[in-house]
Amino acid sequence: MTVQPLAACACVLGVSLLAGCGKSSTETEPVRPVRAIKVADLGEFQGRGYPGRAEPVEEVELSFRVSGPLIALPAKVGDHVKQGDLLAAIDPTDFQTALDLAKGNLERSRAELLAMERGARPEEIEQLKAALAEAQAAAKQALAEFERNAKLVVDRIVSQSEYDISLARRDQTAARVKKAEEDLRIGQQGAREEDRQAKRAEINALEAAVADAQNKLKYATLSAPFEGDIASKYVENFQTVQAKQPILRLLDTSKIEITLQLPESVISLVPLIKDVVCRIDAFPGREFPGRVTEVGTEATQTTRTYPVKVLLDQPADAKILPGMAATVRGKPDASILKETGNFSIPMSAVFTPETEKQNYVWVVDESAGTVSPRAITTGDLTPGGVKVVEGLGSGSV
Repeated sequence: MTVQPLAACACVLGVSLLAGCGKSSTETEPVRPVRAIKVADLGEFQGRGYPGRAEPVEEVELSFRVSGPLIALPAKVGDHVKQGDLLAAIDPTDFQTALDLAKGNLERSRAELLAMERGARPEEIEQLKAALAEAQAAAKQALAEFERNAKLVVDRIVSQSEYDISLARRDQTAARVKKAEEDLRIGQQGAREEDRQAKRAEINALEAAVADAQNKLKYATLSAPFEGDIASKYVENFQTVQAKQPILRLLDTSKIEITLQLPESVISLVPLIKDVVCRIDAFPGREFPGRVTEVGTEATQTTRTYPVKVLLDQPADAKILPGMAATVRGKPDASILKETGNFSIPMSAVFTPETEKQNYVWVVDESAGTVSPRAITTGDLTPGGVKVVEGLGSGSV
């Protein structure tokens, strides 16, 4: 009775599996995205402007490396300063005191090492000998007194306390003799080598302390690292500031950088641009020559454009300020424009089937959403990739 339901379940399961297999075989393969670029030519730069923003060629926020109260803040917003000009200063009193103390400790240790290496002078040797003789005499007297009290204490002629005092005096004078003998030995022979090594290590540590104190005294002044203009001031004079706290913002506007964002359709052609001109909105009707200094190799995540920087010399009769809006146009080399087949594509876009000697690229039909191979004739290598002589035109994808 239990076999039939099991068989029925097996049949149902088999039908379900077959139905599932049949359904999967009729499913369509999902559309996969394909990365593509649009072919451009150098003529796209002719007459086309790209917006940008003027920036200083160098900028820095200045701060102290030590803390303390300001006593000078001569720099003002808008001032033009030269390299090395004083911009701000902290009260140096505490730093100077620390430096003087470190120098004094260093000189004392150096003098002690010199005495250890040279030994004592003749007159000092005589003084040490006299000190030793005096210590020996006192020790001899203390020893005699102790020996006498040691006999008398047995017969209770002297008290126990008098005996203890004589014992302590004997030991003290004996220790004084040993110290006097060591002082005389050092005076005659000099200090032991391990003592001199210890003193040299002490001197090295004191030299490092002096260098540290000198640096802190130097850090109490803030000077301009380059010639430029003061753009911002964050503190006031006589205010107590902390280390690494922003004090001033300095801009180098002797040259101006214009940052552009170029689409991928033209980024490969930037190295072929010979001349660049910039128009600044604040100076209508004027064009300022520039040159490309940086070309980005990675597109931004949001706009999928590549950053390009153009450098301009600051004109003598105009002042281009950071933040001004600009429009940049590139002018290709005339000899390149005259050439036919001036399209360049990345080398990775070209493939050659094993059965043929013909080069191909995949071309996208944007209306149909499909790709198909197209035969091309390639030319020389260029900074933008490989030149296409036949088979592609401007705007191909």
